[in-house]
Amino acid sequence: MIKSIVFDIGGVLAYDVWEYLLLDEESGVAAKYNLDREVVFKFAHELWLKFECRPAHSSAERESFEREYWALFLERFRINLTIDDLIARTDAFIRPVEGMRELLAQLKARGHILVICSDNNEFWFPRQAEKIGLDGLVDQNRIILSQHIGASKLSPNFEMFIAAVKAAQVDKTDCVLIDDRAKNIARAMQFGLPSILFPAHADHYGAEYLRKLFEKMNLL
Repeated sequence: MIKSIVFDIGGVLAYDVWEYLLLDEESGVAAKYNLDREVVFKFAHELWLKFECRPAHSSAERESFEREYWALFLERFRINLTIDDLIARTDAFIRPVEGMRELLAQLKARGHILVICSDNNEFWFPRQAEKIGLDGLVDQNRIILSQHIGASKLSPNFEMFIAAVKAAQVDKTDCVLIDDRAKNIARAMQFGLPSILFPAHADHYGAEYLRKLFEKMNLL
């Protein structure tokens, strides 16, 4: 019986920051500055990997990481923007997926254990958490982030999933992971964690999709 729902953040509870900020076909940096989207995607992914398992020990270090991230981006793509410009633009792209906070609240009200399991970084997660409104919905000790674990969901040793199940305090077969990345779903299934592939970029239909599934599963 499912007792705990484990949620990814980027692509599930909030829009993926770098994909929308850099690659959105209308308002993304690549479109506005006539950059090759495939080249930007590849480099942005490489940048992401530099920071997803890197912990910060203070707010100053967190800010330093973000400035370093954009400094590396501007070193590669010499466009007419500053680090401060890019940080300011980021906030507009950190936004919750419509309907997901309400769904979390309903699941919590039904007594289900909510856990976050996210490959993330120190400078975007705090803003995502604030805009989603995670405070009051998910206990701090049930927020599992790659930068704190020191490994991603694709790690062969399953550190993220082990930590998520431990945080839920139930058997892994009594949990279900919601994630938008097929590779993450495959790795979770190898670990023995039941999983559902979330339809990213579906706007409010993603929340409705999950709601219908949860109703069929008698979770709502």
